[in-house]
Amino acid sequence: MTFGEKLKALRVKEEYSQEQLAALLHVSRQAVTKWESNAGMPDIENIKAVADLFDVTLDSLLREEEELETTDESRCWNISLACAAIGFVIGFLLREMDVGSSRMIGMCTLGAGLVGWALYYIALQLRKTNKR
Repeated sequence: MTFGEKLKALRVKEEYSQEQLAALLHVSRQAVTKWESNAGMPDIENIKAVADLFDVTLDSLLREEEELETTDESRCWNISLACAAIGFVIGFLLREMDVGSSRMIGMCTLGAGLVGWALYYIALQLRKTNKR
């Protein structure tokens, strides 16, 4: 996909008109039309603004061979793994203190990972709602 095709796909996915996107980026509607039709490319500041607005990486936005990769999806899983690691340590410490069993390690790991993922996902959805 070209930059223009990706920009249009992101705009349609987020249900923005060309006018709305132009207003968010502080450019004209004609500029958005030109970018989407591959008749021109935005300057680097506008490319960064597009990536930030749609939460995608610059690489996936600019490289034709790459699919769009959101920054928040990978961040969500990283937070989930970090919370799972914390849960594992807590479960292990509880077992070592003879407060819990080996099963508690698994429950703490899984529970903390799921809670971390869910909280970040909810925060992500709230942030996307507030952008509109």
